[in-house]
Amino acid sequence: MRILLTGGTGLLGIELLKLGADLVAPRRSELDVTDASAVAEYVDRLSPDVIIHAAAVTNNRDIEVDPSEALEVNIKGTANLAQACLGLGARLVYISSDYVYKGDRGNYSENDEVLPSNLYAWTKLAGEAAVRAVANHLIIRTSFGASIFQYPAAFADKWSSKQYVDEVAPKILNAAVGSATGVLNIGGPRRTLYEYASERNPKVKKISRDEAPHDSTADSSLNLERWADLESRLDVVREVNACRICGSKDLLRYIDLGMMPLANSFADSADAARQMRRFPMQVQFCKDCSLSQLTVVIDPEKMFSNYAYRSSINKAYLKHCREMAKSVGELLRLGESDLVVDIAGNDGALLAEFKNELGVSVVNVDPARNLAEIAESHGVPTICEFWGPDVAAKVVEDHGRPRLITATNVFAHVDDMHVFVSAAQDCLHESGALMLEFPYCVDFIEQREFDTIYFEHLSYVLLEPLRRLVESLGMQIFDVQKQDIHGGTVRVFIARQGTHEVQSSVADLIAREKQDGYHDVSIYESWNRDTENLIGDLVRNLADLKKGGAKIAAFAASAKGNTLLNACRLDASTIDYIVDDTPEKIGKFSPGNGIPIVDRDILASDAPDYLLILSWNFAREIIKVTADYGKRGGKYIIPIPSFRIIEAGDEANNGGVR
Repeated sequence: MRILLTGGTGLLGIELLKLGADLVAPRRSELDVTDASAVAEYVDRLSPDVIIHAAAVTNNRDIEVDPSEALEVNIKGTANLAQACLGLGARLVYISSDYVYKGDRGNYSENDEVLPSNLYAWTKLAGEAAVRAVANHLIIRTSFGASIFQYPAAFADKWSSKQYVDEVAPKILNAAVGSATGVLNIGGPRRTLYEYASERNPKVKKISRDEAPHDSTADSSLNLERWADLESRLDVVREVNACRICGSKDLLRYIDLGMMPLANSFADSADAARQMRRFPMQVQFCKDCSLSQLTVVIDPEKMFSNYAYRSSINKAYLKHCREMAKSVGELLRLGESDLVVDIAGNDGALLAEFKNELGVSVVNVDPARNLAEIAESHGVPTICEFWGPDVAAKVVEDHGRPRLITATNVFAHVDDMHVFVSAAQDCLHESGALMLEFPYCVDFIEQREFDTIYFEHLSYVLLEPLRRLVESLGMQIFDVQKQDIHGGTVRVFIARQGTHEVQSSVADLIAREKQDGYHDVSIYESWNRDTENLIGDLVRNLADLKKGGAKIAAFAASAKGNTLLNACRLDASTIDYIVDDTPEKIGKFSPGNGIPIVDRDILASDAPDYLLILSWNFAREIIKVTADYGKRGGKYIIPIPSFRIIEAGDEANNGGVR
C-alpha cells in the first residue's frame, strides 16, 4: 500500500512516520498543497493508494489576526488534494478537529450538528466539504497534543477527548488503511484538560476558563462508539493497558520498533509481502512487578492456526530436546508408567525425545493444524487446540494426570497467564511439575536482543513477576536453571506448594535480578538507546558493503530475522535472498519486505559475498552446515549483540559465535 502523507513535519506527521509504515512524506518545498498543478502532478506520478492529509495551519490566535494562510492551506490545499484524487481511485483521509462541533455539551457523535466556535475550526470544516467530493474518503475528527504537556497550568472545567499524539497516531493510521468511510471520531476518554495534562505532568496547576484571556468551549468530548465498533469488528489487535500478571496500570513504554507485519506470515509474492498489514511493535515495563510486555495483542487464531516454524528442522534444538528429556527425567524420576504433556509442542519434536529416551506416554497440544498432522504422523498423539481448562480436563479424562507438563518457548506467547498456569495445576498429578522454558529478560537486555520482539512474544519475563503469579495460585517455583539456547533462556520448575524441595537457585536468581537493576525502569530506557545505536550501526555497515559492490544474502527466515529486517528497513535492494531449510517457507517471500526465500542449493549456484545470519543464536550450527560456502571464501555477518564479520575457520572470531 502506497501512502502519501502531507504535513510530515507537523506534530502528528512526525509521530505517524515513527510507526514505520511505508509513508511518502514530502516537505513543503517538495509539495506545496496550495499549488494545484504541483499537487496534481505529484499525486499522478506517485499514484498513492491512500493520502493522509495532515498538513494544516492550526494556531487559532494567529488565524484570527490574519486568516490568509489558513484559507490557502486548510481550504484551498485540501480542495487541491481532493481534485487530484478524482479519477485515480485514491482514498483521501482528512485530519479534522473536534472544534467543528459546537462544544457546549460534549459526547458528540459523527451525525451531530456542526457549528464551529472559532475561525480555525471553520477552515477545517470547509476542508471537510472538499474531501466529501472524493468517493473513498474518511474525515477523522480528533484532538491531540504533544507527547509531554509543557504548559504550567490547564483548565479544570474544560472537557474533551484529547489524547497525546503518540497514543492517537496508531489509531489514525489503522483507520486510514482500513475500510471505514465518512466521518469518524477518534480520541481518548472524556476528561478535563487538567486530568489530561496531569497524566504526564504531575506539576501542572489547575485554572478555570474564566481566568483565560480568550474564550474557550466547555465540552468538546467525542462519542467514540463508531470507532470502538470498528476496532472490534475489523481489527485483530487489542491494546494492553494493564499488566497481565499483577494488573497494574503503571506501565512505561520503553521501546518502539514501529509498525511491523506478523513475523511468520509469509506471502506468495513480493508485492503481497510488502503490502501486509502492520501493527505497532512496542514494549512496556510494569513498574509494580517488573514484567515487560507488548502494548498490543494480536488474535492468536491469526498467528497460530497455520504455523510455518517447525521444531524438528533445527538439529541444534533437537539436541537440546534430547538433553532436556534426560535431565528432566532424572530430576523428576520419570518412568514408563508416567505421562508427559507438551503445550504448544509444534511438530512433536520434544515429545519424541521424551518417548524415545524414557519410554513415557506423551500427548501434544498444539493449535496449528499443519503441525498437528506432522506430529501425529511421527507417532505423537496431538490435541489440535489452544491450551486451557477444557483441554486440561480432556487430557485427564482421556489419558490420565501427567507427571510432567512442558511448555518450551510458549509461555511468553500467553496472554492470560493466570488461566494458563491454573489449567496446568488442575491437570497435574499430585506430585507433578509444570516446566516452563522461555527467553530470559535479563539475556534479552544484556545481549541487545531487540529482534526477539515479535507479536508471538507477548511478554519478556523475569523470575520475580513469575514468582508472584504462581504463588497467587497456590503454587511455587522449586527450581530454576539457566540455559544457553535461543540467546539465553531459563528453565523453571513449578509445582503445588510443599510438594517439592525449593532449591537455592530460585532466591539466588531473583536477588541477582534486583541487584543488577532489572526491577527498575532506568536499565530499560538505557537499553532503548543502545538498540537505536545497534540498528543504525547495522544499517550503515550493510549500506557500506553494498556500495562497495558486495552481494549480501541472509540465512534463516526466522521470526527474529523478520523483526530485524523490518526494524532496519532492509529489503531486496540490500538482501538478495534468504536461505532457509523449512519446506513450507521456500518459494515464499519474507513478510513486510518481499525478500525471496530459497533453498540452500543457491549457495553453490549463486553465492553471495556475505551471508547475514538472522538466527544468530544458532550461528555455530549454521556455519557448520554451510561449510562449503565458507570454504569458497564466503563471509558471515553476525548482527547481535553487535555487527561482526567472520570467516569459517577463523577461530579467533568463531570462538565468540554461539
